[in-house]
Amino acid sequence: MSSKSVVEIQKLNPRGYGNLWTFHYLLGIDILDVRQDIVSISVKVTLVAMTFLCLFMAPALAAVLCGTIYFKTSDLLRLFHEDIERIRIVGLNYNVLSKLSLNYNSLYELVHEVERELSLTTFLLLCSQWFNLNTVLLSYILGEITSISQVAGIITELISAITFIVGVILCASRISSQVSRVQTTLQLIYNKSGTLKYNHISLRCVKNMMDIKFPEMTAYGILQLNPALIASPFSSALTYGLLVLNINRS
Repeated sequence: MSSKSVVEIQKLNPRGYGNLWTFHYLLGIDILDVRQDIVSISVKVTLVAMTFLCLFMAPALAAVLCGTIYFKTSDLLRLFHEDIERIRIVGLNYNVLSKLSLNYNSLYELVHEVERELSLTTFLLLCSQWFNLNTVLLSYILGEITSISQVAGIITELISAITFIVGVILCASRISSQVSRVQTTLQLIYNKSGTLKYNHISLRCVKNMMDIKFPEMTAYGILQLNPALIASPFSSALTYGLLVLNINRS
């Protein structure tokens, strides 16, 4: 290295950043560009992470949370149905019925709480996943998929959206199914008790439980969460996709 180049380096590096700065200078790389590259890469990684969080992690966590609460609630109703079925087989006992009646009232309050707290979250989750599902299907129908990476992304979005939608709806509909089983067993107990000489207080306890009407699980009161709801987004996406495809061809 000539004495002139050393002097130029010393002038450009008055604070003496050391050999690392000199190495970058000799390679023709400005250390400010390196710092800017690090910042830009960090920003890109942060944006990618936030995008992944918004598009996948947040819906996944919401789906797992809602599905778990729906399933646990329905499981409590299943256990209650087993107790009522045991009463139907063994026979009426007022002391047992009074305890079961209190439990039934608690389950009624619990189901109301679940419906009120999760209704809006479930509605937003289903809307977002239906939107993603329709977008993916329309993109496929219109032939906008050209690379392997796009195909892999579409498969991932399809699997995640279908899993979230089907899982939440099936877990929520299980509550209504268990309530229907309980009501059916109570009706059988009441019908059987009408032909036998049971205590009127026990019959009234059974009748009071029969009169309790549990709320249906809904998505913000707009959509009723039952298995029939699962097929609606697929049929609508295919219908509008074929319509758009025919319009483009014409």
